[in-house]
Amino acid sequence: MISTQKKNSCAVGIDIGGTKTLVALIDSKGSMLDKIEFPSMPETGHANMLRRIHESVAAVLTCLPSNGQLIGIGIATAGVIDSARKVIEYAANLGWNHVDVGTELEQSFHVPVMLGNDANLAAVAEYVWGTEKQVSDLIYVTVSTGIGAGIVSDGRLVKGVSDSAGEFGHISIDINGKQCSCGNVGCLENYCSGTAIARIANERLAPSEQGDAWTSKAVLDAAHRGNLEACAIIDESAFYLANGIVSLIHLFNPSQIIFGGGVMSTDNRLYEQTKRIIAERCLPSMHKEVTVRRTKLGKEIGVLGAAGQFFMGTTASC
Repeated sequence: MISTQKKNSCAVGIDIGGTKTLVALIDSKGSMLDKIEFPSMPETGHANMLRRIHESVAAVLTCLPSNGQLIGIGIATAGVIDSARKVIEYAANLGWNHVDVGTELEQSFHVPVMLGNDANLAAVAEYVWGTEKQVSDLIYVTVSTGIGAGIVSDGRLVKGVSDSAGEFGHISIDINGKQCSCGNVGCLENYCSGTAIARIANERLAPSEQGDAWTSKAVLDAAHRGNLEACAIIDESAFYLANGIVSLIHLFNPSQIIFGGGVMSTDNRLYEQTKRIIAERCLPSMHKEVTVRRTKLGKEIGVLGAAGQFFMGTTASC
């Protein structure tokens, strides 16, 4: 739970994406006191982008309450990170290699800066603000362009030795399956991410009604309308996703599995079928202890999680 000495505290959250970047001032209740969003434009170079982030942090801090205290700046990003050094080692969506994103912010604003993987920090947001009654064990699963997971166990974010825990999309669920871009074969991401659903539809189905290439949303919409071929693709994806989730439940025994990401933004067929198969295949004694649901924190969950690191109580890695 949030400690009483932090009730007047605020943190800045920064969610760096390949398309847009969001900077927000967030209080201990998870309310955004101010926010600035701007196009990332990574092609302009990391120095220009870091300058705009710095200026946005300064701007949102003008809304810090008179009795408020800034306790930290959190950064959420995709890619390979070194949280101890506050360096983004590699981010494909930004084209960045070995970029120090934290040192200058620490020196300028005189508060700690924490850097984390966006899927992991979404789990932090759920832990701090996303549950009606705080739970100590939960897993956030994002299903979007790719698939990732953030794991909170016993109230602690599981990071791993190199900040890489939670690469759920790259567990192998078909040892004879397609080769993944990561080098492994049969990765979950190849079967039930938004990218995979679109690819499978374009391989199997005739062109869409508009003659355009299939997108994951178009497949989900077609399944909702009763298109049997689209339903078959979604049901197959749900089968793989659910079996992966069952493994997570059996490994970590969480009280909540929380879905996020664009592909799970509604109670669509993929979500409902995944829940059904989880119930069928999970150990009954463990399934009765877990709630499977979608996130209620919306598209700003990344920036909430970035700030939420400072309200978690402990951010030590398991």
